[in-house]
Parts: sequence; structure tokens; C-alpha cells
Amino acid sequence: MPATEAHFTKTDLTEPYFPQSTMARPSPRFRILLAAIALSVVVAGCTTTPDDRGAKREAADLINFAEKAEREGSYEAAGNAYRQLALITPREQRTGFQIKAVNQLLAGNYIAQAKRALQLTSHGEATPAQQLDLRLLAARIALAEGDPVGTLDHLQQPPSAFASNAQRAQYHWLRAQAYSRAGNLIEAIREYVSREPFLAAPLDAPPEEVEQRIEENQLLIWQSLTMLSDEVLEQLRIEPPPNPLSGWLEFALLARQAQRSDGGLDLTQSLETWRSRYPDLQVSENLFAAITALQSDGMFHPRKIALLLPMSGNFAKAAAVIRDGFLAAHFDDSQRDEPPTIRIYDTAANGKTTSGLYQQAVDDGAEFIVGPLSKAGVDALIEQESATVPTLTLNYGTDASQIADNLFQFGLSPEDEARQLAERAWLDGYNQALAIVPEGEWGARILNAFTDSWEALNGTVVEHQSYASSNNDFSGPLRNMLNIDESEQRKKELQRLLGTKLKFEPRRRQDADFVFMVAFPRQARLIKPQLKFHYASDLPVYATSHIYSGIADRDANRDLDEVTFCDIPWVLNSSRGSTHLSQRIRKLWPDESNQYTRFYALGIDAYNLIPHIKHMATFRYERHNGETGSLSLDESNRIFRTLPWARFRRGIARPL
Repeated sequence: MPATEAHFTKTDLTEPYFPQSTMARPSPRFRILLAAIALSVVVAGCTTTPDDRGAKREAADLINFAEKAEREGSYEAAGNAYRQLALITPREQRTGFQIKAVNQLLAGNYIAQAKRALQLTSHGEATPAQQLDLRLLAARIALAEGDPVGTLDHLQQPPSAFASNAQRAQYHWLRAQAYSRAGNLIEAIREYVSREPFLAAPLDAPPEEVEQRIEENQLLIWQSLTMLSDEVLEQLRIEPPPNPLSGWLEFALLARQAQRSDGGLDLTQSLETWRSRYPDLQVSENLFAAITALQSDGMFHPRKIALLLPMSGNFAKAAAVIRDGFLAAHFDDSQRDEPPTIRIYDTAANGKTTSGLYQQAVDDGAEFIVGPLSKAGVDALIEQESATVPTLTLNYGTDASQIADNLFQFGLSPEDEARQLAERAWLDGYNQALAIVPEGEWGARILNAFTDSWEALNGTVVEHQSYASSNNDFSGPLRNMLNIDESEQRKKELQRLLGTKLKFEPRRRQDADFVFMVAFPRQARLIKPQLKFHYASDLPVYATSHIYSGIADRDANRDLDEVTFCDIPWVLNSSRGSTHLSQRIRKLWPDESNQYTRFYALGIDAYNLIPHIKHMATFRYERHNGETGSLSLDESNRIFRTLPWARFRRGIARPL
């Protein structure tokens, strides 16, 4: 598909940009003014001082245009308009417009343009408050470029006593994000804690808005705390009360104790003692309620569990691996004195239906049901409203809007990964995507999930192509995606017009920042070098977990160097991946643990989620850190997996 005007969003900073879909065309007089401004920048970079009424009127028109573009989300147009305003307004207003320009470009994720605009900003004319704004902007750009160390370098000097609450809040938020990206969770928590006193800005904000800001900040603290082990929480609680960081660490430890307690912990008294030790730490009532619920309702421990799996037929091997992971977690469970009984039902048996077996399991006394594995089986349970006991499926229904009481959906959804890839690429500073996916319904589903998330972030998919997985040569879809054929067609047309042969090197399209790739290892090892052959070696590539077999094979994966992908902790062998349970499984089933490794993790997490699922349904922000990711439950009763990241370097997948 040829690139159109709508695709060329990264225009030269000196040119006014008016997205046709959102902005009305300016008047001829206004266009003449903008053209003159652009020309002055290109030719001489000089500035003018409007001292007549006409020029002031033109500046007012430009301000109105910039503000309208800002309101309508046309961030590049707004940023360029503010830059042009900085050229025609008095010196004392210049820096303010330049700061607004950088802010707008960052809001639209035009990182390279924002960086150039910041470099051209007149720091010497900035007030102390503006100097701090400029440092914060530089830190934001470094964070967007994936440079947490650079972010912290810009923020070494703390804000002065004259800084606004909003500036202080952003200072601590940026530092928290940088530490979190660098894997230093405790320092991230420390920064979130330091941020909270400044969230009341502005002073005229309604109380409910302030309360919401504080609650969101505390959820960031809480989610970071849930990623830390009990040992780390204990070791880091070194400052005496009423130190707020120690207070949060102690609060998290109380929650862990309540979760494991079978009634032996007097939680009410423990929380009262905690309040008296940290009287100034105002923890959200929702977080208090979540911990109290652990004590009043307890963890859910069913005595009889039914496992619905296709133990025969085409999916028998995958089902057997899930079963083995489920049972391995069951035998590894040290939290219960009386472990539950588990009964397995074959959903692929002749003459049996998922709904019929489900009812049979209920009649047999099952208090919790895990399964079925097929999407059709999940759909059947939802449509027939068959979930009469708490049920955790091992796949997702077709329609995400359909919700059934007592039914919670869990699986290794590739759509989850596509959405997270969109968020990761956006945070890394990109906004123009190319996409290549396998042909068929599965590839289309993943592409749609990525596109929906990407466009919601204000990104653009400038081109997408699909390929036949059985092929070895992917040059056709790659050439189409990169517009190589159009480049060659232009050469032929020039040769025809000039009547002579031309020296020619094809050129790929220039309106893309990165490639979103969905491919299994064989295809990925062919596509990545072919991207390089087609002049796209400089485009970053982001991929789903399907790119990685889970086996460290330096030679086979060397062509995948610099590809960024997400995968489950079990596969990436992070802090949770080298547990004694994973070692035992790899020893018992060496072949299956290589070929079906992710299904073991699915079975393990399915078992370990059972005690938590009701609590997660009541408190939707609660997370369970499992082998398939950090798990949370959304409003549609679907488990969402937040995954860690890795990148191939010298053929080895290395966690980021």
C-alpha cells in the first residue's frame, strides 16, 4: 500500500502539519503566515518580533490553532505550531512556547522530534521553574528512548523548595519509572512513596480527583511490593517507625501472613498495632479491605477438584502436559494439611460432551472445576450458563463481552502478548508500525489485537502483510510491506522517460519505526535476515513468545539478534523459573519439558490460582505472580498475564 499523506506523520519540524481527519484547513492568510515562518526557519533560522496589530493577530490565530490541535489530539501539529510561535513572540515568551512544543511532541510519542526541539530550546532565557521543566522533559525523552540510567542522570539534582507540587510529583514518578525499568523495585517503591505528598496539586483540584491520584499511586506501590519476596521485604525494613517505606514493607508482610494464615493470626489486632506504629501513613481503605477480606473470608480451599481435559484425540499430548503440571503443583503444595482430591474427566471421550461432563463432575461433588481446554467448550459453558460451581477454564471464549457467574477464563492468550507489545513499543518511543503475521484466522486475531491497542495509543500501522508459514522465501510479503516494489517501479518509469539505464539501489519506505512480527522459530530465523536483505536492518523488531522455543540454542538463534520479545517467567528462567519444581519437571519429563514447556506452566498456575480466584474477583487490582506471568483478573473475569521481556544477543535470549 503506498504511503499517503496520513502516513507521513514525521514531517520536517519546519513545516506546518494539518491532519486532514481532525483539523479544518486554515485560512489563506493563515497559510501564508505559516509558509513564511517555515521559510524563515529553513533559510536563516532568524526570529522576528511582531510589533504591529496584524502580526499580533496572526500570532493569536496560531495560538488558537495550536490549542485546538492539542484538544483534538493532533500532537505533532500542536507541537510544530508552538515551535513556530516561539519564533515570532517576544523573547520572554519564547521558552514557554518551546516547552509546550516539546510536551506536545512527547504526548504524540514523536520522540526524535521532541529531542531536536529540546536541543534548540533557549536554556539561558529560562526561569528557574522552566529550567526544572526542561530537565523533566529531558528525563522523559531518555525514558522513552529506553535509557533509565540517562533518565536518572537528568534527575540527580532534586527540585528546589520553590518547585510546584506538580513538578515534584513528576520528578518522583520519572525516577520511579526509571528504577522500575532498571529492575530496582525497592528504589521504585521509595520514589512512589516520596511522590504521594505532592499529588494534591493543583490546589483547586476537587477532593475526589486528589483521592483518585493518591489511590492510583498506592496501587503502583502495592503492585511493586507484590513482586518482592518475603525475605526481601524483611531485609529492607531497616528504618524504624514512622518511616513510610518501612511502613509499606511491614504492611505487605502482614498481607502475606494473612494470606497464609488459617485463623491463627489476629489480623485486626495486627493492623491496629501497625496503624499506631505508622500514624502518618494513610493507606487506601480499598487495600485495607483487601487484606481484611483474607482474614474474614480466608483463602478458598476446595476439598474436591475436577480437571476437564481432552486426554485422548488430537490434543491429548498438550492435555497430558497440563495435567502433569497441575499435579506437580498439587504435590508441591505445602500450604494445606489436607490436600484436595483431584478427579480427571476426558472431554474427548466418545459420546461425551463438555457440558455433560461438567454436570457429572458437579454431581460427583466437585467444589471447583478446572477446564475445559477448547475454545468451543468454553463457549458452550458460557452460552448454557452451566458454571454452577467456581470454574477456571484453560482457554478463552470467543466473545470477550460474554460474562458468566462463577466462570473465570485463563490461558496462554497470544492477544495478551500483542497488546503488551504495543504498549512496550510505545513506551520505547515508536509510533509508526509495520506488521507481518501468518496467514489465517490465528494470525488475523493477533494482528487485530495489536492494531486495536496500537491505535488506542495513537500509533499508526502503516502497513501489514501476511505470509504462508510453509514457505521458506518471504520476500514477496516483505517487499510489499517495505514498498520495495514501488521503488523499483519508479526506477523503471525513470528509465522509460530518460531512455537510458540507471544505476539503482532500491529504497524501503521511510515512514515506519519498527516491525511487529508474529512467527515461530523456523519462520522467524528466515524472516529476520530477509528483512536485512531488503534494506530494513535498522528497523527494530518486536515479536511474541512464539519466536522462542525455550531452548538456548546460540547457533540456531544467532540470526534473531536484537529481536525484542515477551515470554513467561517459566521459559525465561528468571527468578521464578529456576525453582525446584521446574528442575523436577525437567528431570522427570526432559523431552516434553522442551517441546511443551509453556503448558507445564499453565497447569501449575491453574492449580495455584484456585485459592486466590475469589479474592481476585473481589479486589481486581490484586495480582498473583505465577509461572505464566503476573496474573490479574479483569472486569470480564478473564485472567490477564503481564509478561517479562527479553532480547536475543549473540543467539541467547537474555531477560531485560
